Amino acid sequence: MPGKYIFYDFETSGKGKKENANSFGSTPKWEQILQVGAIVADENFQPTNKTLDAFCRPRLSIIAQPGALLTTQKGIRDSLAAKYSSYELISLVNKTFEEWKKDSSNNIFIGHNILEFDETILEYNLFNNLFFPYITRKNRGDTLNLSRALYALNPTSIKTGISERGNPIFKLEKLAEMNNLPIEFAHDALSDVRTSIALTKFIHDSDSETWQQLELTMNKENAINFVNTNKGFCYLTSFGGRVKIQALSMVCESQYQGWFHTLDLSHDPEPLLKASNEEFKKLVKKKNRYVICNKHPILLSGKLATTFPPYDEIGKDLLNQRVNLVYKNKSLAEKFKHMEIDRQLEKEDESSQDNIFPESKANKFSEFGQQDIFLKFHEKKTWKEKYAVALSLRDPRAQFIAKRLIFDESPSTLSENDFKLVHQELHDRLVINQERPFTTIPEAMNQIDDELQKIESDSSKEKEKKLNILNDYNTYLVFLEKYFKDKNAKPLKSGNELIKQIFD
Repeated sequence: MPGKYIFYDFETSGKGKKENANSFGSTPKWEQILQVGAIVADENFQPTNKTLDAFCRPRLSIIAQPGALLTTQKGIRDSLAAKYSSYELISLVNKTFEEWKKDSSNNIFIGHNILEFDETILEYNLFNNLFFPYITRKNRGDTLNLSRALYALNPTSIKTGISERGNPIFKLEKLAEMNNLPIEFAHDALSDVRTSIALTKFIHDSDSETWQQLELTMNKENAINFVNTNKGFCYLTSFGGRVKIQALSMVCESQYQGWFHTLDLSHDPEPLLKASNEEFKKLVKKKNRYVICNKHPILLSGKLATTFPPYDEIGKDLLNQRVNLVYKNKSLAEKFKHMEIDRQLEKEDESSQDNIFPESKANKFSEFGQQDIFLKFHEKKTWKEKYAVALSLRDPRAQFIAKRLIFDESPSTLSENDFKLVHQELHDRLVINQERPFTTIPEAMNQIDDELQKIESDSSKEKEKKLNILNDYNTYLVFLEKYFKDKNAKPLKSGNELIKQIFD
């Protein structure tokens, strides 16, 4: 595939948390990007001179998890003194990525575990800074998927650590350590990018023929074509650290373009064909799988199925019989669509209860309308001019996001009423000790206590540094708690002036 590879990585305010009690897993979408590292590599995975490495100051409205500060070893004082504000950094990322995309329509955005983490954070940081969220879509890959695929196809070709449960460990620093790849400083964005480039070249060089198939589905349209034209195919999946290959057959496309309903061919499809709509919903559990074509699914030839359990025992004849029953079966497609409608109604019911914040859904960006207003907002040079443009936004959700952004970037620009409105909202979000989808001040304080207990017995040279990071961050949180409780609070300064106000 012609084109270059845009490798990138973020260091952030935290690893995320569950959005509500019913969520399957945690989401990082409420976290802030604090550092970006990005390098364009050519088709031979040689880094070019196109590089981005920048830090920014934390937003007052986002509370970092203390563990994130310890991971990066960058304390709150250093963060508050960073060159860029959050808006300046996100503007830089947006501008740089858009420029790099212009070099070729086939440039691929790639990094380690970016599809579940960095991509989500990027989309929501763009959204919360009033930029179009989906600037990396269509061509994107993940070195985590590539590593898992190489391991699944040939476990001896890549060395991994082993977890307590006996599963392979695919963390970037562990893969680098085990396979003699360069590590400068783990959990520094630009260093992790360089390691990701080396890992990708290692995977390519290990099996260049297999690489062509692994790379094919970094492009959304190629993945869609593969699913549509292969009656049966193999799909790489991972759960709880366990990597396995599933033999699937596509039934139909879902309501989302490029998302396909498939069935695992290890199961007899006959009961599903005979089931009513309600029975189908119960019977299909753990037998179906979404294949999402814009998230670099690893899709392989169906002929490989019989080399993996349990398909080796089922045999190719029975697998082919099942494929012929499942592939684009209209009866099964109707049942999937009926189930999808029911699930959508359930999600909407949950959404009405849990997604009470305007920033909850990045896909609302297009619903806001007035895209010309967002462009004018970014074109204006001063925050006073940007504020005037923001006031012309008709959607109250978009207008709140804009006012919160200005509160973080230039609070003195806001009118007295708007300043109080955002200040009160942040008090209710961050100070009141209630469960939220993002980290609150009381929650972060409790996490500091937990971290302090962990390092009590730490005898390493890093102990004193960790203690300083945690103690400084606690001082910062106490300051913010008092600030948001103060009904007569005034706009804060930024950078060194804020550091003096907090710590002197």
